Amino acid sequence: MMNETPEAALRSRIADLEQQLKLADEGTSRLAQRCLELEKQLQTFYTAHPQKERQTDSPALVQPLLYYDAGFGFSQKDTVKAPDYEYDELNGMVTATFELPETAFNLRLDPGELPCCITDFVFSDDRILCRPVSGVPLHGDGILFLNDDPNFMLEGLNRFPAGMELGVSYCYFPLEPLADDPLFAAVLEGVQYFQKTRVCEQMHLDQLEKTAADQKQTIEALQKNLSELHQANAELSARSKAYESSLENILSSSSWKLTQPLRRLLGLFHRSH
Repeated sequence: MMNETPEAALRSRIADLEQQLKLADEGTSRLAQRCLELEKQLQTFYTAHPQKERQTDSPALVQPLLYYDAGFGFSQKDTVKAPDYEYDELNGMVTATFELPETAFNLRLDPGELPCCITDFVFSDDRILCRPVSGVPLHGDGILFLNDDPNFMLEGLNRFPAGMELGVSYCYFPLEPLADDPLFAAVLEGVQYFQKTRVCEQMHLDQLEKTAADQKQTIEALQKNLSELHQANAELSARSKAYESSLENILSSSSWKLTQPLRRLLGLFHRSH
């Protein structure tokens, strides 16, 4: 049985890592979904039983904000607040409409400033794709943001004209109310572990793919050299055959036969000297 080639071995290893990443994603999704269920249950409880003052009690930390890049990058001064912003604490529903003050090249939507879970996200313009940054996708349409400053990049248009209105609605569940719950802390730790594992596996996979690409380039270079050697060998063979044919023509020519006695005489003369 022939040994497996290095390229085939790399492909097999890449396939194994992709399967491991898929399983890790499924585990992360299940854990995050459990986090969401716990959050909804405790959100109802805390609504009925007011707790001590938290960061979520600060409107500025849960209010959506639209950043626009007019050519100088994103900055705190280039932001738009929604005058009709509404937040229903009972079910977490947020609705807001933004109007751009000037033409922008890029947009970023910050749903709040705290780690949170976002579900049922709906945007008013279907030409624009809302891509979560540093978020963990959940089963369904939920996004879990484990770090401060969650945000969505808005993509799909080359420019966003001044006066453009952008409406958005979603359910916003800050994770802070669950920070002291042991079960939630354990689940969150598991989600973070799977997220780190996924990042490490992805980096390993990227490195393997790079190695495979480098080896492929090396193989292609060797194949090119081999092809050049075959071509050079064919050219040498053709030249050798041409020389052999020319020699045969000379040896079979009448002039060669007529001068044979003279060559013998010259040979005897050289040997005598």
